[in-house]
Amino acid sequence: MVDAFTQTREYSTIIMKRLIVVCLITCFMLSACSSRLVYNNADYLVKWWVGKYIDFNDQQQQTVDSTIDRWLSWHRQSQIPLYQAQLQTLRAQVSQQSLNREAILAHFADSNQHIDTLREYVAPDVAKIGMTLDLDQLSQLFATIKHERAERQDEYQQRSQAASSRVDRITERMAEYIGAVTPQQVEIIRRYEAQFNYTYPMWQAYGDASNQRARSILLSASFNPNAVQQMQQFVIDQSSLQSPELQQASQANKDLYIDMLWAIFSTLSSSQRAELVDKIDEYLSLLEAIG
Repeated sequence: MVDAFTQTREYSTIIMKRLIVVCLITCFMLSACSSRLVYNNADYLVKWWVGKYIDFNDQQQQTVDSTIDRWLSWHRQSQIPLYQAQLQTLRAQVSQQSLNREAILAHFADSNQHIDTLREYVAPDVAKIGMTLDLDQLSQLFATIKHERAERQDEYQQRSQAASSRVDRITERMAEYIGAVTPQQVEIIRRYEAQFNYTYPMWQAYGDASNQRARSILLSASFNPNAVQQMQQFVIDQSSLQSPELQQASQANKDLYIDMLWAIFSTLSSSQRAELVDKIDEYLSLLEAIG
């Protein structure tokens, strides 16, 4: 119900991206046992993932390793308590049947704020490390990104051609939180799904613009005195690279999604609410274990 993390899957922030993924997976996606394993080994996983994109020299690697260790320590100490507080609030609202559209909207806003906080914290480090990359490392970086973007495009086309519809996928995702979905709830999903804006081409164009901007900044490191500040700002705020049409369509889709969640929540049975509470308790137990 709180699947509020909709973020671009493009270059964005090379090192920071995996940190965000680990954090979000830890909080909302995996089972308690596997999530704890991921988080407690996050330093290794982040460093391994970064190594897929850039072969660092010894000095760079030492800086990257110590920086990632500091990021994860900060996240464990300062951010996990915020996730716990949000989930506790959500649990009370579900249990007391006091969750309304405004509360759902607030949870979306809080979740987005968590991501913004991560971006702001890691941006100075990402920018400084980015400025140390040489031409060979940049070539490796952008070649890997290009390859991954092509793979994601192929995956998207395969999903689009698959027999299962977006209604089916949303229904399956909902069932992970509330158990068996009723025909009435499927009809609600179907009604809202038909209204969602098709944004994939706009996200692709945004990804192209984002890649080009990152490339331009990194290649200017040797002669641009403002490159570090520009890269830092790029990490924190890329929305300026989104077209007005994409921003408008994304906001409309978000509003529709919130309306859909609220419409479904108002139809939950007692057993479905209990299922959702159990899922929240699972996340809370996980955060308690790794906090």
